Amino acid sequence: MIFAIKEDIEELSKIRLSQQKCDWKNEYQNIDNFELRTKIYLKNHLNKDLFILIEKQENEIIATCGLQIIEYLPQCNDNGLMGYICNVYTSLPYRNKGIQTKLLKQCVEFAKSKSISELQLSTDNPIAIKIYKKLHFEYDNLIMKLDISKNK
Repeated sequence: MIFAIKEDIEELSKIRLSQQKCDWKNEYQNIDNFELRTKIYLKNHLNKDLFILIEKQENEIIATCGLQIIEYLPQCNDNGLMGYICNVYTSLPYRNKGIQTKLLKQCVEFAKSKSISELQLSTDNPIAIKIYKKLHFEYDNLIMKLDISKNK
């Protein structure tokens, strides 16, 4: 397992920008200088409550898989640690080579080592969903959300 370090923040923020543009396509918005906010966030959270597994080729990061560790009030059936998988991205020339599956498996193992009770993620990408299902992720009808920014 190779984890991103603070020296990777500049490159990670550019990858995050590419990932967001790829995922959001025409809906992408550069609200409040997204890349700068990403750098600040990474400086404050990387290897504290956000761990990013990386794959490199020729000293360049070509794939990322993040794990955000969220601590919440424990319930009777868990320890109050949840992992949110984020920043899952592979550069276009390296896709369909099993790199992301490898990173996701490493992410799951790392989460187990941190005693995380549950992993969550969100995606509507059919290719990604197929990979997650292979790794035994399931849809959960229990989660509800409210987008406060749209409900004024």
